Amino acid sequence: MSGVMSIPERGKHESRWRFILDEPRDGPTNMAIDEVLASGCARGWSPPTLRLYRWTIPTVSLGYNQPIHGQVDLSTCHQRGVPVVRRPTGGRALLHDQELTYSLALPNRRGSRGVLQDYQWISKCLLLAVRKLGVVATLSRGDRAAGAAGGLCFNSSSRYELTVDGRKLVGSAQRRYDHALLQQGSLLIEIDLAAWIALLPQAREMAMRATALRCVLGRSASWEELVKAIHVGFEEGAGVGLDLGELTPRELKTAQTLVQKQYGTSDWTFRR
Repeated sequence: MSGVMSIPERGKHESRWRFILDEPRDGPTNMAIDEVLASGCARGWSPPTLRLYRWTIPTVSLGYNQPIHGQVDLSTCHQRGVPVVRRPTGGRALLHDQELTYSLALPNRRGSRGVLQDYQWISKCLLLAVRKLGVVATLSRGDRAAGAAGGLCFNSSSRYELTVDGRKLVGSAQRRYDHALLQQGSLLIEIDLAAWIALLPQAREMAMRATALRCVLGRSASWEELVKAIHVGFEEGAGVGLDLGELTPRELKTAQTLVQKQYGTSDWTFRR
């Protein structure tokens, strides 16, 4: 790995992280759990955790500071029963459907690493993972200014995001807390372009700017295959050992409270 990566290499000073294969959950619960994992890391009652998960039904998510009006067709979302949630991380809107979603929560001392440094080494772990699947991906150097992409995540590739032949495969967003890092991301397995366009009008450009594993591999990758690739990618790339674990009762209870007070409320979702 490059010299900017501050995660210790395996064999020298190995760390152990928790690896959670979570059950499908609704949008507010998924977002609350990820924030709780970061909060727990900051306070010392949650270990460093890589969580892989899915969604009970297709769901649109917005970035932490993203305006909702003009970005999402709320009428069509309502008609189709597609909920809208707001993430704890930044970035732009996307539809969570036919994807593998990951979150990584780590303790992070103030000033220990920069945003781009963390994006880089996490993306290298993901790069190793998709190469295990046979995907010839690269890390983007950044193809467009954020404003040119409109309000849609997969309309542009930021620096260090995974692309295949210039088309974005993984979208990620990050948030820095005082003593923790949270990064969330979506690895597209398939793309229902008609659904994306119906719910997110700016998705018309996605046909030229995004891709999915099925398009690249010419086949469907099983969930088990994806999980194994991610596991190996992070163990090799970050130099850590991943131990299969579960959410604790404290984490689940705290997440339920956060859903009730924040992620499940319209005040949070529709805030300006």
